[in-house]
Amino acid sequence: MNFLKIAILFLLNAACLHGMSQVKNYRDSSESIPFIRFQYSYLLPSGDFEETFQQANTVGAAFGLKNASNFQFEVEGNFMFGSKVKRNGLLSGIANERGDITDSQGELVRILYDLRGFSLFASVGRLFPLKFTNQNSGILTQIGAGYMQHKIFIDYRDGEVFQLSEEMLKGYDRLHSGFALKQFVGYQHFGKKNLYNFYIGIEVQQGFTKNRREYNYDTQSFDLVRKLDFLYGIRAGWSIPIRERASEEFYYR
Repeated sequence: MNFLKIAILFLLNAACLHGMSQVKNYRDSSESIPFIRFQYSYLLPSGDFEETFQQANTVGAAFGLKNASNFQFEVEGNFMFGSKVKRNGLLSGIANERGDITDSQGELVRILYDLRGFSLFASVGRLFPLKFTNQNSGILTQIGAGYMQHKIFIDYRDGEVFQLSEEMLKGYDRLHSGFALKQFVGYQHFGKKNLYNFYIGIEVQQGFTKNRREYNYDTQSFDLVRKLDFLYGIRAGWSIPIRERASEEFYYR
C-alpha cells in the first residue's frame, strides 16, 4: 500500500513537472505576434525644419508583425502638431506691431500660428532579447521610409480678413512635403499577457522636402530649393497584441 501511494505521488509530481516545463517552454519561446500600436513622440528640429519650427509633437497608430525570428515589420501614420512657430515677420505686410490684423469691420483679429502635418512610414527592424526568460522583449532597432508633410497653420477665429482668404493663405503657409527616412532604437516589451506591452526609445527622421507653393508672399520670392528637415527625440507607444489567449490548462495537458 505504501509503495502504491509513493508510486502515485511520483507519477503526479512527474506529470505536474512535465506540464510546467511545457508552459515554461512556450512562454520562453519567441512568438509570431501581430499587433496594433498607439504612439506619441516629442521631436526637436534641426536642418531646414529648425528655421520655421521649434519643436514637433506626433500622435499616431501602427500595425505590425513581429515574427518568430524576431524580425519586425510595420506600417504607421502620424499626425504632426506644435505651437512654437518662428514667424519672423510672416504677416508683417498686413499686421500691426503686435501681430494682429484688422478685419472688414475695423476690429482687431488675433492671429495664431501652429505646426500641422503628417507622416507615413513603412519600417523593418530586428528585436534583440535581453534575457532568456522572455524572447519577445528586448532592444528594438528599426529603419523606415515614407512620406512627410508639414506647414504653418495660420488661424483666426473672429472676424473676416480678406487678406487671408483660403487662396491667399497658400502664399504664407510654407507647405513642404517629400520623401522621408526614419531610424529608431529603444526597448520593446511584449509581456505574457495582452495588457502590458509597450515600447520607448530614440527616433530620428530626415525629410527631403520642397515648398509646394513655390512662391512666398512675405518674402516676394520663389522658393524652389529642396530642403533637408531633421527631427530627433523620444517616441513611446502602447501595443495591443492580436493573439489567442493561451490557457494554463491547455499547456498542462
